[in-house]
Amino acid sequence: MIVIRYCSKTGNTKKMAELIAEKLGVKAESVATPLSGQVVDILLLGGAVHMMSLDKELKEFVKTLDPQQVKKVIMFGTSGGVMSIEKQLAKVLEKNKLNIAESRLFLHGLAPSIWHITKRQREELAKFVETVRQ
Repeated sequence: MIVIRYCSKTGNTKKMAELIAEKLGVKAESVATPLSGQVVDILLLGGAVHMMSLDKELKEFVKTLDPQQVKKVIMFGTSGGVMSIEKQLAKVLEKNKLNIAESRLFLHGLAPSIWHITKRQREELAKFVETVRQ
């Protein structure tokens, strides 16, 4: 089973999660929606840089994850600049002993609340989804 959860303050990560979900034929939901005990083969987990850091709500969600319940986590995210939550999110996932996939996607240059995804970013997203399917 593939599940998508995201934390989005400006709407950009939500839009990215929804694009991924559409291509995979699953539903994207906020981290406010718990996994409710279901066993997850792949958890696509997304977030963005907020105040130069990983969002507290995303950190709290990761703390609820059981490595026996979630087989693999694939990270994704957005950023208005060059910063990324990749390292911070990986650190929190590792601390919780979760298996992190090599495949990941972080799109940069997305201004808050303005979804201007470029052709190159759409191509990156399509390639990313293909790696998730494999």
